[in-house]
Amino acid sequence: MPDSAVPRPAADGQSAGAAGSRGSARVAAAVAALARRLGSSPEHAANHLDRLAERYDVDLGEAAAAVLATADAAEPADVRRPGPSAPTVSQAPPASPAPPAVGPAPTAPVDPDPLADLAREISSRLGPLAGVDAVAIYAAEPDGSLQMVGSQGLPPAVIDAWRRVSPQLTTAAGGTARSGRPMWLPRLDEARRQYVMIGDPDVEWRSRAMLPVPDGPGEDRPVVAVVAVFCTETQPFEPATRRAVLGVVGDLAGPIAERLRTHPHPAGWIVDAQAILDVLPGAVVVSVPIRDAEGGIIDWIVVAASPEAVDIAGRRGRELVGTSTVAAYPSVVDTELWHTYAYALRSGRPREIGPFVYSERADGVDAEAVYTVRASRFGGGLMIIWVRHDEQRRFADRLAQTERMGKLGWGEWDLLADRTYWSEGMYAIFERDHSRGPATLDEARRHVHPDDAARLDAALEALLTGGEPIDLSLRLVVPDRVKHVRGRFEATRDRAGRVLKVYGLVLDVSESEAATRDRARLADIEAELAERQRSQQVEHRLVRSLQRIILPLPSGVLDLPGLDVAVRYQPAEEVSRVGGDWFDVVRLPGGRTLLAVGDVAGHGIAAAATMARLRHSFAALAVTSAEPAKLLAYLNRMVSDDATEPTATVVVAHYDPQTREVTWAQAGHPPPILMTAEGTTALARPSGMIVGARADSAYETARVTLRPGDTMLLYTDGLIERRGSDGSDWLGPALRALDGAAGVALDELLARLRPANPGDDTCVLALRPRA
Repeated sequence: MPDSAVPRPAADGQSAGAAGSRGSARVAAAVAALARRLGSSPEHAANHLDRLAERYDVDLGEAAAAVLATADAAEPADVRRPGPSAPTVSQAPPASPAPPAVGPAPTAPVDPDPLADLAREISSRLGPLAGVDAVAIYAAEPDGSLQMVGSQGLPPAVIDAWRRVSPQLTTAAGGTARSGRPMWLPRLDEARRQYVMIGDPDVEWRSRAMLPVPDGPGEDRPVVAVVAVFCTETQPFEPATRRAVLGVVGDLAGPIAERLRTHPHPAGWIVDAQAILDVLPGAVVVSVPIRDAEGGIIDWIVVAASPEAVDIAGRRGRELVGTSTVAAYPSVVDTELWHTYAYALRSGRPREIGPFVYSERADGVDAEAVYTVRASRFGGGLMIIWVRHDEQRRFADRLAQTERMGKLGWGEWDLLADRTYWSEGMYAIFERDHSRGPATLDEARRHVHPDDAARLDAALEALLTGGEPIDLSLRLVVPDRVKHVRGRFEATRDRAGRVLKVYGLVLDVSESEAATRDRARLADIEAELAERQRSQQVEHRLVRSLQRIILPLPSGVLDLPGLDVAVRYQPAEEVSRVGGDWFDVVRLPGGRTLLAVGDVAGHGIAAAATMARLRHSFAALAVTSAEPAKLLAYLNRMVSDDATEPTATVVVAHYDPQTREVTWAQAGHPPPILMTAEGTTALARPSGMIVGARADSAYETARVTLRPGDTMLLYTDGLIERRGSDGSDWLGPALRALDGAAGVALDELLARLRPANPGDDTCVLALRPRA
């Protein structure tokens, strides 16, 4: 940080605690200014001023002077680059240099643990009452994650590893945040069967409790924070102990909620920001700065997004929440746009830049677009509004993933301007080298099989003269082979009836034996694409149709060597919740069988794309190894190597008909359910983190021997995760529904099951050995 950005040290080297008069008018004014700025109590502001003076080794009076000197500046004047030299935004030189720094000195960086004092108070009060050794306060974020905002007694390694808890992790704290009900976990071994435990593997607290903090008094108030308490010794949480714990947390619930509302932290003002953005049109996000130890900005993180916001990589709406500028848009770093953000935050004056050409070629994205961006201070961050001026390029980018998943290609022939555009998928279908450019209509026609040429010629004549759309199944002759394709072509005309453009959509159905059954689905996709309206509803219809094509469901019970297998897939009731649930069954040499069930985080095209990649990779990897742990390690490495891939949970099982032994492993997935004549229970899970969380994750295996008539269920969390539940008995309803049904036929058994959460996809796979 430059010299002008920090208070100057006292000449005699006195510390903040020893120099200056705490009762002086200057210190009192600085405390009042900090209290207003932080939205906190005077006591908290005074403590904050003490830490500021101690951090920069100045006396209290000089620290107060620095604070008062920056009364009009909300952020530090310096903005540091987050790393080595990075590509700049591709644009014309700015008309004027980047705005200069404003103000002689910055305010102190925002405290990363604004509720640390409240965590200490809870720990001190509950220590003698309930044997509590550590406390963490988590703020509930808009994206469903939890952010640690205060702690006491937690080792530094645990704080670093568990400062943010992803919504994809099945944690007890997350269950409390969703349900609004306390959760008591007296026994660690039992809790691990259902939840990923905060602190693992660094610390093993034997007992824990999760207490919700609502945003105010009254019933059904939303949860803004979760207080997690940890006990080194086993704590049974008797009724008297529970009342004591609830009483202490209840006493401080008001201060916690108030602090989160007034402190510049996502758990407070960003909840309101997301509510505002939910009803705003256009592309709008709110981003907050990430700072280094000296207060310099090293990154920007999106914390709220409007439904219509779409970035250059195709991420949309709530999918943008959590996006890092450095990771997702490295070309922005240290450009005029980067410094414009910093200036708008620091000065409070809105800034606009553009139109400019923005290019991004990182993390699998290779795109270019023209933008105008406006940034203005909002809460503790920036509200960023952008307009993308090149709709044709945006349309191509949004179709890229769809084409790769469904073997689709589309082309546009501008007859008036004599120009042709082909998507990447069209080049792949025709196996045409990019250096040759796209084929004209006449050139493309020459690839049609001679026996189909007459039908195509007649259809083209009808299209160009009468405007009749073409919908044909044809054979294409490409180098060395013949492909079966289905194509739909439409034309646009001027008022005189002259054909201006021809649009074509082609689907490669060479490897599909179900092309006829898919006609209705494909027609829906074609009609929506032909309209060229990229609404959210169109996207979800497309994902649903492609999901069914990618994940065909077997009819009836599969007859495998020594094993019966049945599958049921229940899609979400809400179209907007189309997810990435999948399964696969692979026959192995020697009569063995490999089975898998998985669930990709998130919804929409990104989730469906990862689902297809995982399923196809699993089938391909099955020829290299039949060991579940190794297969999970391969899948984890594949997803971890691509930062754009969402995470996923997977369970893999290997069945040997000679021994009737099932060897299985899991990656953050719900445990299999075993049904026997004696009863129904959930199996204890071997260790294994979700796929994509860490590249070096290791996976353990478990074994169980099935008797003839026993039934084992692999499933996704839509079967057990109930909305509004406190999460303490997720498996209970499913186990009770299955109890006593061990002898029921597999297809009838699956028909009895009802998803716990109709708003999420559910996939259930049942296997039963035969005598």
